[in-house]
Amino acid sequence: MREAKQEQGQAGLAEMSGQETAGSTSADQQVKPARKRLSRYQRSENAPSMIMMERDKQVVTAVWEHRFLRRDQIERLFFTQTSACNKRLMRLFQYGYLERIFKPVVFGGCQAIYALDKAGAELVARELGVASSTIKWKRKNRVDTLFMDHTLAVSEFYVNLVCLIRRMPDTRLVFWKRESKELQDRVSDPEGKRKYLTIAPDAFFCVETPQGKSYFFLEADMGTTTLGRFRNKIIAYRQYWKTGKFTEKHGYKGFRVITIAEGEKRLENLERVTREAGGRNMFIFLKQDSEVLNSDDLFWV
Repeated sequence: MREAKQEQGQAGLAEMSGQETAGSTSADQQVKPARKRLSRYQRSENAPSMIMMERDKQVVTAVWEHRFLRRDQIERLFFTQTSACNKRLMRLFQYGYLERIFKPVVFGGCQAIYALDKAGAELVARELGVASSTIKWKRKNRVDTLFMDHTLAVSEFYVNLVCLIRRMPDTRLVFWKRESKELQDRVSDPEGKRKYLTIAPDAFFCVETPQGKSYFFLEADMGTTTLGRFRNKIIAYRQYWKTGKFTEKHGYKGFRVITIAEGEKRLENLERVTREAGGRNMFIFLKQDSEVLNSDDLFWV
């Protein structure tokens, strides 16, 4: 009897110490099969469950507003940890809120680019209180590489702008408007070479500091516009201000034009053409990289 009790006690001590004992059928000792890793490119029927969070709604809405956003851009806007960002984006992709696009590359891999998908369009419609048919998204995800790069360049400027403003006390982004028919306008050609010149910025935004509000148009140059056409843009923006059409349409007194471009040589050529066309302090030129917008002595400070 004593021997039986000793054996029972030893078995109990073994269980408490985490040691396996003969005949044990504890659930803790059953090995669970590892979950199969989800594909980056295809949706799975066995995707983990998802509870829609407020931040998820903000991510989906931002992707719709900007049309395309890279994974790192979404992370900088909404997350503090890469792992958390990847986890939520995987859920939003698996459940049809976002579409994943991968640009072809010669070597190595590339990070995902996100666009709106069907469930995301329905979510945005509910958030805005409009019919889902008014949320344009389906066919717009199929675009050529140059157009996507241009859109992402504008998005990159926006992300860096937001990140910079977060570090600046008493400064806020009052509004940001992407390219649209609402922003397009016409002005007369002062040189008389054509009936009119077109105003078609890639974005229009306002930043407020303790010194007041400043208004900016954004032009993203991808190196495909001839210098002659760029010269016409400079003349058009000058006319937009001189004739008062800007104030008439938008209700503000003045503005500046920011042009972002790749490469020092391209920037030098654009600045030279601007000077020759009479453009001076109204025009600002920046490289398409994060370092420029991360400086603490940016133009309006």
